[in-house]
Amino acid sequence: MKPLTSRTAKIAIAIFVVALISWDIQTNRATIWFVSPAVSAQDDTEPIRVEGLPIIRPGTVTLGEGHPTVAIAASIDGELANPAPLGDSLSFEQVDAIVRRALNLDQSGSSLRDVIEPTDEVLIKVNNITNRGNPGSSYFRRGFEHPGQITDLRVVKSVIGYLIDHVGPARITVVEGGSQSPRRDKPGFPTNATEDSWSVTYREFDDLSYIKILEEFAASGVSTVVDTADLNYASFSRKFVPGGAYQRLGVVRLNYPNAQQGFHVAGTGQFRATLTVPNIILEADKVISLPAMKTHVYGTTLGIKNYVGTLRPQSGLSKGELFQFNPEHGQVDMYTFNPAAYTIIEGFWGTEGNGPQDGLNTQHNIVIVGSDPVATEAVANVTMGYNPLDLEILYLAAIKGFGTFDLKRIQVLGRSAESVERNYMKSRIHTLGAPHPRFYGRGIRRWLVAGPFSGSDIGITHLPDEANVLPVEGQIAGDRTWTRVEHLGYSAEVLDLGEINGDEDDVSHYAFTLVHSERQQDGYLAFGYGDVLTGDADGGDLAKVWLNGEVVYENSERHGFMLADTTFPRIHARLRRGDNRLLFKIGNVSRDAWIAAHVVDEDGDRLFGIEYELPSSRPTAIGEEFSATRPRAQALLENYPNPFNPGTTIRFDVSQPGAVRLAIFDAAGQRLRTLADGTHNAGQYEYQWDGRDGAGFNVASGAYFAVLQADGARQSKMMTLIR
Repeated sequence: MKPLTSRTAKIAIAIFVVALISWDIQTNRATIWFVSPAVSAQDDTEPIRVEGLPIIRPGTVTLGEGHPTVAIAASIDGELANPAPLGDSLSFEQVDAIVRRALNLDQSGSSLRDVIEPTDEVLIKVNNITNRGNPGSSYFRRGFEHPGQITDLRVVKSVIGYLIDHVGPARITVVEGGSQSPRRDKPGFPTNATEDSWSVTYREFDDLSYIKILEEFAASGVSTVVDTADLNYASFSRKFVPGGAYQRLGVVRLNYPNAQQGFHVAGTGQFRATLTVPNIILEADKVISLPAMKTHVYGTTLGIKNYVGTLRPQSGLSKGELFQFNPEHGQVDMYTFNPAAYTIIEGFWGTEGNGPQDGLNTQHNIVIVGSDPVATEAVANVTMGYNPLDLEILYLAAIKGFGTFDLKRIQVLGRSAESVERNYMKSRIHTLGAPHPRFYGRGIRRWLVAGPFSGSDIGITHLPDEANVLPVEGQIAGDRTWTRVEHLGYSAEVLDLGEINGDEDDVSHYAFTLVHSERQQDGYLAFGYGDVLTGDADGGDLAKVWLNGEVVYENSERHGFMLADTTFPRIHARLRRGDNRLLFKIGNVSRDAWIAAHVVDEDGDRLFGIEYELPSSRPTAIGEEFSATRPRAQALLENYPNPFNPGTTIRFDVSQPGAVRLAIFDAAGQRLRTLADGTHNAGQYEYQWDGRDGAGFNVASGAYFAVLQADGARQSKMMTLIR
């Protein structure tokens, strides 16, 4: 087969992207909603509502109140009787000690002992999604099961034992549904599967099964009833969204066109007004969310998204539908019906990379617990190497009243997040043989815009000294004015300049924001632009970008406007300490002027310690009144050269003596070669890779990953081999 030429490849990609986006927008009649000064000036007696969400008052703490407690315990804790390195295999006794330490560390008054009462019927929602011996299951990969997709049964047993020892609730029921693991004796069980996931034992989990756990507690003579419930077959009730949490907050459901609440209904352009919710969820006194640490195309899948497992095909809504359109709204709305009274996130076995199904198993040996689900999940994301400010689901959960998102107000007990951080490999997509980040966080949502100006030639100067502008809202911009725009909604990182300024042909638009950085640091400016909907494969839109008055990009080649598109530019960005001026100028040939932008690290995560602000602006409905400070971890430096042929040098730092492993993986996640594996003293190290696998054979051209494990942290770097 003749390889595609560069031009042919670009045209093919453009046509595909145009078709996909056009179908998506037509199918769902997506509308971009904006928070403007007029919207923000609503009557003070009513909360601001955008897209059907209650947004609390501008100028107030916008992302949750209070000072919640989150506790972290890890296998390396010196207080344990048998401490062990992160990533080591552990016995049940070791896991049990770590879980109990984390739960005991929480002395907040909202600990697990405090929120569960003796009369409660408690549900423990786990991840249980693998069919043993079912090659047709998407969760059964490369001939082995994926323990990183399953809540560690040792943790489940430990939590049940802890509850019985300290509270003694009336009933504890382990539940899961919406998965490929129905009961063996029920309809839908695969004929080629050998065991269902409720009765199967797992070697990684001390040969425990759920049936064994039930039998052990039944034989112990405890008064608490311990059982399981398969939500694939549970009775359901149809309930309006939003659910209980909204009602407790006194928020009414709004009915207006394009209100984004609940799930899109595929092919209708409408949002589902109701969800089919298991009665056992509705009737339970308390729910404990107990997920494994996992990566996902949307970032991570932890305590809140764990509720997606309450869906089932028989309910008329599949998990596929949920993820196809605007998933975070639906995930949080599912959570509203009986939010978790306590969240326990376990990382003994987890998933990194292209999760859930195609991810790689990883061992982390930590437990993170708390009664505030948003705070607990935010801290867990930090330990996984994610910036929690990138997780849309956390914003929505905080906005809907489920917890605190401000890291500065979260009290972390036990281990610090920094000391147990492991940089989980992010999801990637492969196009024409080249890997691209598949996950990007929340792009820039806060802009000052001006336009349209006549003419799409970006060489025409419409503003005096345009490179050095520092506008404020309402200021004159040539024959226009600067308008503040804060946007939410479908494909929320996308800024529709045509919708704001008017769709016109042959015009130019400006968009300005400040990137405030707490320190000088390097990153990447990832962005997209263009009138993608025209289907013009040869492009036509123009773009010019300034950072602190310096032109960092100038090009007439059209790019996709979604950050996750494979065609977007990504250029080096050096941020100075303090405010950094970022200005876009878009020359729009034929209407539909779209842009999206984000300042990220190599993995596509928002840089730690940055905020997007506007000059002389006050916090607004979606204001970020805090910044996440990146915890310190091992530094895996750039390999050089990159791209390379035939060999490259990989350099990294070790801050303190300890075990170090440096390995090479291919794009499918297969380990090809181990370059270092042993104790290293503090210092800087260099290793050469000659482009060969462990058997001494040359590997093909393509993308490869250097993965470093050191000092309890894990980092990866992508390298490109060209032969």
